[in-house]
Amino acid sequence: MIDYKVLIDGLRADKIMELFYKLGARDVINKPDCLITNTICHNADAENASMKLYYYKDSHLFMCYSEDGAMSIFSFLKHYYETRGIVYDWFKDILSIVLDCSINKGEEFNSFERPRPYTNLREQYVQRKNRRDLPSFPEGILEVFSTYHSPEWRQDGITDVINNDYIAYKEAIECLNDTDNFNDVTDKFNIRFSVPENKIIIPHYDANGKLVGIRGRALDPWVVENVGKYMPVQIEQKWYSHPLSLNLYGLDKTKDNIKRFGICYLGEAEKFVLQADSFSFPNCAVGVCGSQFNKFQLDLLMRFCQPKEIVICFDKEELPGKEEYFNKLYTIGARYKNYANFSFIYDRQDLLKLKQSPTDCGEEVFRKLIERRIKI
Repeated sequence: MIDYKVLIDGLRADKIMELFYKLGARDVINKPDCLITNTICHNADAENASMKLYYYKDSHLFMCYSEDGAMSIFSFLKHYYETRGIVYDWFKDILSIVLDCSINKGEEFNSFERPRPYTNLREQYVQRKNRRDLPSFPEGILEVFSTYHSPEWRQDGITDVINNDYIAYKEAIECLNDTDNFNDVTDKFNIRFSVPENKIIIPHYDANGKLVGIRGRALDPWVVENVGKYMPVQIEQKWYSHPLSLNLYGLDKTKDNIKRFGICYLGEAEKFVLQADSFSFPNCAVGVCGSQFNKFQLDLLMRFCQPKEIVICFDKEELPGKEEYFNKLYTIGARYKNYANFSFIYDRQDLLKLKQSPTDCGEEVFRKLIERRIKI
């Protein structure tokens, strides 16, 4: 099991400086306690980026005083890739770079692939954006994980439907002893659990039902804060990762409903799809596993489902009165409106808290948000 804290504690300032330049930073100021460079974490154009990104040598913390706030090196690299629309591999493009910057590497890393030589990561990954083939893995590898289902997801309202009545959050907690209510959904999506790493294990299947990747949902608060909530899973030195932007989570289970009812609910995380499967109406949800939607994912929907309407149901990112996130959602839908009718959820009534998914507060709230969706 990887000790991420040890890796972060071993980061070398000279390696971080080298990394900044390789990522395209215009200048790096080396002070006794920190490095200061351009805010390349959220600015694709380093020439016009302010010098407000700091790396603190003692705490190994990255701090963007312009927009992104405090970040670990893992979060910093994710921000860098996502800002530029780069399809990245968590192992090759994040973990391997962290290993290259850290002096604290145990024997378990000796056989790991090292980062490839590069002068600019942007140029290195352009070709990978066009890759389309997803390798599949044998289903039997999931047997190394427990079929125990974590209470954390039960408390998120992932239950089953009994007599077509939705079991709401508080009622679901009272019904935990009736494990069939919860297990039906998690068994359907083959959710597992890693006891040693305290992670929920989420298999990812392509539209044809082939296993193409495995993601872990960390429950350890330190790992969530410093490494990330979701990451690929490692089994016997092999990483079962896949480019998330080349797949749609849950499509193998929900494609028939989407085709039958002519509508697709496009959410961010896997949990969105599982929660939707707990509602009393047919599940027509898929997860993009991020906050973007691309042409390849649209092609998957058109190929297997041909929905008449696609509803963007991304997490709440801003309070009413601001328009940046509104414009982002509108732009996503407007880009592809010639393929299907697009609409999006935008919570003007404060039914959700910031960062909540439209399904987090149960079926009644989700129905209200859908009724008030904005059509493009």
